[in-house]
Amino acid sequence: MKSNPLKLLFLVLFISWGLSQEADLVLRNGTVWTVDESKPTAEAVAVKDGKFIYVGSDKDVVKHIREGVTEVIDLQGLFVTPGFNDNHVHFEWTGRIVFGLNLLDIHEEKKFINKVREVHKRFAPGVWITGGQWSAYEAWNTGTVGKEGRKAKRDLFKPHRKMVDSFTKDRPIFIQRFDGNVFFANAKGLELAGIGRDLSNPEGITVERDRKGNPTGILTGANVNSHFQKIIPDRSLDQRLLETQAVLDRCKRFGVTSLSDMSDPLQREIFYTLRNREALTVRVHSRGYLDQWDKLAALGIKVGAGDEMIRLGAVKAWIDGIMGNSSARFYEPYSHMPEERGRWRAIMFPWTAAKGGREMVSNMENLSMLADSAGIQLSVHAIGDEGNGYLLDMMERMVEKNGQKDRRFRLVHAQVINTNHFKRFSGLGIVAEVQPYHCTDDMRWMEERIGHERCVGAYAFRSLWDSGAVVCFGSDSPGTNAARYPLNPMLGLYAAVTRQTLTGEPDGGWFPKQKLTIEEAIQAYTLNSAYASFEEEIKGSIAVGKLADMAVLSDNLLEIEPKKIKDVENVITILGGKVIYQKR
Repeated sequence: MKSNPLKLLFLVLFISWGLSQEADLVLRNGTVWTVDESKPTAEAVAVKDGKFIYVGSDKDVVKHIREGVTEVIDLQGLFVTPGFNDNHVHFEWTGRIVFGLNLLDIHEEKKFINKVREVHKRFAPGVWITGGQWSAYEAWNTGTVGKEGRKAKRDLFKPHRKMVDSFTKDRPIFIQRFDGNVFFANAKGLELAGIGRDLSNPEGITVERDRKGNPTGILTGANVNSHFQKIIPDRSLDQRLLETQAVLDRCKRFGVTSLSDMSDPLQREIFYTLRNREALTVRVHSRGYLDQWDKLAALGIKVGAGDEMIRLGAVKAWIDGIMGNSSARFYEPYSHMPEERGRWRAIMFPWTAAKGGREMVSNMENLSMLADSAGIQLSVHAIGDEGNGYLLDMMERMVEKNGQKDRRFRLVHAQVINTNHFKRFSGLGIVAEVQPYHCTDDMRWMEERIGHERCVGAYAFRSLWDSGAVVCFGSDSPGTNAARYPLNPMLGLYAAVTRQTLTGEPDGGWFPKQKLTIEEAIQAYTLNSAYASFEEEIKGSIAVGKLADMAVLSDNLLEIEPKKIKDVENVITILGGKVIYQKR
């Protein structure tokens, strides 16, 4: 390949210009893992105007230090990576969970009371406490693998009004058990819902009562949720701002400097409001929903729209359900439910004739074809092997219809792949949008639900990596009604390289051939996630000219035992060359 003289001249001038610059920030005396193949490691970096101007040695970085101008951080040997980029966050729901009531792992009276009391104290007067999802980890033990994870106990924890009424007198509460079959309301919530000792039960609602006829707070029936939703007001903007800040604080704490979000339009407006106030402390790749593609196209929004803080141009859809409630779509029936193969999501239907033809296609595929032709990036949730198989079929048809291009179709979750299908990824340019902590948490029930043989293709990080797909990582925060997925990237890295529960089970890892190296896992959580949103040229690695987003960690991820990765702490978070978090 012939060299370009102008390009070489520009490079020389750029390097010379960089070497003469006075930095705003210098980090030195550290171990910098750059995720840049041309220079994997360094000791020091220099930053000017939010971007890297130098990556190299402690000796040479001094050229960029000017007393009184440059802030210098002595890392004292700490380990530095690019800022983590979470490929899948439900930001609004994470805010509800982080700032509100999270009872997934609560099934004891004392802990229940303490959790409710904490939320009551931080909520503004009169704001409803909702959510909850109690007992998710009572039904299934965390940290276990296979059938031994299921508890024999079927009489799950039930809260009672007397546990909380004394301190929530003017605060209405309406929460639910993780399976959505049992609900709970305190005295104020019951009062507002028209449920009381001398009142008849609303239609479709069964009210549990004590011997004197007083409601205990436990409610069941098909109409419970809809009845309460009619009286629970929308959360105020002030509440949403508090929730947003709670999540931003979590991101800073865990070294997450970028994320891809799927929330409502109001959350997007909140992001813009914070950015305009220079208060947005994470870079956001914002995805709308597939059925909104035409509205985006009408505004001229396509891949690459937006700026360095808020990026647009992508949409999301769903093709099947989840493993937590056995609604993911499989070719063969579930092992524990021989009559059930899972469900297609609503956007798959109705099946309609393709425009100008007689062939029947799903509504999801029809909309996907249109969005793709408009230059909008597609991402579709798929869990079961048939759900993933359908999307591979659709991608082949999309290439045939709309042509080959750099579309970076995001196969969201890619949880269970038919082992015969990995070879099909080659040449399709697919991004496998994986959340590795799913493996650590979900293995407690996977083999009971789909059997050992099909689990060979479950959370198959190595097979996906070797297939030609670009594997990127994230959290899927806050999780589902049956599982909790924290924002902390260390848990995802741990899962990818150990394939063990947080308690170290099973010995050697679950299907250990699917492990990734720690170097690969870091790349998946940084550069590959940037690639997934068409931003690999501006972030994702520590290289001159890129945005200076970094996480400074307490331990060297490349040297410690894999089992210790989950306990590594983020010490400093840097966004655009500014320290936004420092552990005290």
